[in-house]
Amino acid sequence: MRSPLRLILRGLLLAVPLSFSISEVAAQTLVETGAVLYANRCAGCHGEELRHYSGGPAFDLRRLRPDDHDRFVESVISGKDNMPSWYGLLKMEEIEAIWAYIRATVDR
Repeated sequence: MRSPLRLILRGLLLAVPLSFSISEVAAQTLVETGAVLYANRCAGCHGEELRHYSGGPAFDLRRLRPDDHDRFVESVISGKDNMPSWYGLLKMEEIEAIWAYIRATVDR
């Protein structure tokens, strides 16, 4: 007969790879959600699939570095230069999804 501890440890070892795939799926879903939101809310000024129109008035989002997250969120919420505030129009989860899309696109 197997000991309960051994069964628990075996279950944990089997669950570890599953937990990685679940988080990968969640991240992929977040990026996909962000892509849709970006296309509907951001692409008109920032360019389709982050292809910024040269000479356009909007900031080229491909220039954002990973450590610019807080600056990005603040700009979306408060507005900046020609960009209006999206406060009350985008939920924080939607802003984070757009950020995930930007990072996934720039970092590939």
